[in-house]
Amino acid sequence: MLVIDSHTHIFPPDFRAKRRDLVERDRTFASLYAESDRVLASSIDLISEMDTSGVDMSVAAGIGWTDLALAQQANDYVISSVRKHPDRLIGLCAINPLWGPDAIKEIYRCADAGLRGIGELHPDSQGFQIDDEPVLQPV
Repeated sequence: MLVIDSHTHIFPPDFRAKRRDLVERDRTFASLYAESDRVLASSIDLISEMDTSGVDMSVAAGIGWTDLALAQQANDYVISSVRKHPDRLIGLCAINPLWGPDAIKEIYRCADAGLRGIGELHPDSQGFQIDDEPVLQPV
């Protein structure tokens, strides 16, 4: 039987040292990872835990960033990690629908690089309504 963890997050290792800056820059990150006891796992950390727990594959999703540059850095890390571990990781990109054309560009960039979808969206911290069709329809 194949065991898949469908909800994980990975971060570039240098994000640990920049936690305070990331909390200041990004509302979603702050809502999820402001507390120092919240683990910022790298792909190596995740794969080690998968091995310990008997998980064959994991879906690594973004967190619904509000800062485009941080989302791109995190997406680049997911892309790199999936390329290094294609038999263990499935990647999803992070976008904010409010970025408009920049969100669409990021979706295509990530899809072209091998990511398989979008995840997660955080309407509360990203500042949009889940039923706002003009914002979400292009995505």
